[in-house]
Amino acid sequence: MLNQPDFLRHIASKVLSPSSIDSKRLDEARRLLGEAESKYNFSSYGGNPKNIINFLLSPDFTELSLILGPEITKKLLNAIKENYTDEDIKRVADKILEEINGYIENSNESNITVTINKKYLVS
Repeated sequence: MLNQPDFLRHIASKVLSPSSIDSKRLDEARRLLGEAESKYNFSSYGGNPKNIINFLLSPDFTELSLILGPEITKKLLNAIKENYTDEDIKRVADKILEEINGYIENSNESNITVTINKKYLVS
């Protein structure tokens, strides 16, 4: 897929910086992202950027989100929406953002948990 940004180098590295997250969490997030790039092959350099959908819908992304916290996760998802042109990628990022926002709003009232809809999973 041509003309799609590389997730780690063009998106995540801009959102995840020492000024946005403490160094211990940043190191852990970078480690998880490096493993995810190998596992899901979403690199624009020899992989398929559309595979980022598989990562976003995976337990690996959930683990990353727990490390980053909801606000930084939302910044990362908004950066995905702004930088990718693929509508499927944008739709999945938007869906997860809605779930995070809904969880934040509802958790203040009733402590519900979020489950991610896997129907957008791409092979």
